Amino acid sequence: MTILDRYIFKQVLTATLVGIILFIVIWISPEILFKIIRNTIYGQITLETAVKLFFLEIPEILGKAIPVGLMIGSLFVFDRLSKDSELTIIRGIGVSVQRLFVPIIILSVIGAGICYFVYKDLIPYSNYGIKKIKKEIFQSHFVYMDKTAAGKPKNVLIIGGYNGSTIYSIKYLMFSDIVSSDTPLIKSIITADNAVIKKGYWVLNKGIEYKIAPNGVYEKIIPFNKMRVLDGKTAEQASKLLFYSTKRAKEMTNAELNNYMAVLKSVDMDDEYRFALSKYYQRFAHSLGCLFFAVCGVLLGFSRPRERRFVGFSIGVALIFVYYIILPFLDLLAQTGVLTPFLAAWTPNLILLTAIYSLIKYKEL
Repeated sequence: MTILDRYIFKQVLTATLVGIILFIVIWISPEILFKIIRNTIYGQITLETAVKLFFLEIPEILGKAIPVGLMIGSLFVFDRLSKDSELTIIRGIGVSVQRLFVPIIILSVIGAGICYFVYKDLIPYSNYGIKKIKKEIFQSHFVYMDKTAAGKPKNVLIIGGYNGSTIYSIKYLMFSDIVSSDTPLIKSIITADNAVIKKGYWVLNKGIEYKIAPNGVYEKIIPFNKMRVLDGKTAEQASKLLFYSTKRAKEMTNAELNNYMAVLKSVDMDDEYRFALSKYYQRFAHSLGCLFFAVCGVLLGFSRPRERRFVGFSIGVALIFVYYIILPFLDLLAQTGVLTPFLAAWTPNLILLTAIYSLIKYKEL
């Protein structure tokens, strides 16, 4: 790197760090910090727990703060260089506009690497850690359907409660081969207090089996202490789905998310699979977004000496707002199959690329 590269790199790095800190402070202060302080004052949590919660909240904010900080840092530095006529002098001695982007690209690539680490490791760890502290690892309702080769219901497992270790309030429906009005009839309803997952099968404990005749009348009621259900691959699929049901996509590492998607695909849960796949692609797309945000910041910073400073910052804020506000809408489009998960994940970056192209044309660079 030349002296000029180091100078720009250092200036943008400093401004970026300030932008990241300000973003975290602004984001965390209004609601999150207030809740933590309030719960500490009222004795609902200890001071040690409050400190843990505070630091565990930071990674998720950091995932957004890094690209935003890069845009703000680049915009601020290049806007100042433009207003002080330093860019005019630099370009006057033969340094091209493209050459000025080199230190920014290097910095944004570093930022993208850090951002990807935050998304794939820190955010899953911190979010799951918050749930453990708040004791929110609880699945109040879980349903697993075992289907025949023809896609018809074979058995349905309904779990009333799961806290990460104990499975309780079980209902297990067994369907017969007899079909009435295109709907298989239930031949047995099993209720149990709890269930235990063994290697290759499930065991229901302390329950009652209600045998049902084809006409819908109870034939027999049989109490039992133990009953084996869900053998082999079916038991494994149900176990994995139950485990992952206590986590959201952002609480899973890449390995967990890949395993979860494999199970979803094997049981034909297409909506959930597309949603999870979209979240997986977002980790790469949002990390690479650091580069596009930084380039946008540089282009917005190129201005004439008398051009009002707030114009570039206003456009930058608008791009940040649009980038993040459309994410839930894109998730929904991916889940319902309107957009492919890949396209839904990369659409915000396509918006930034469009903005970059428009700014290059507008500023005639």
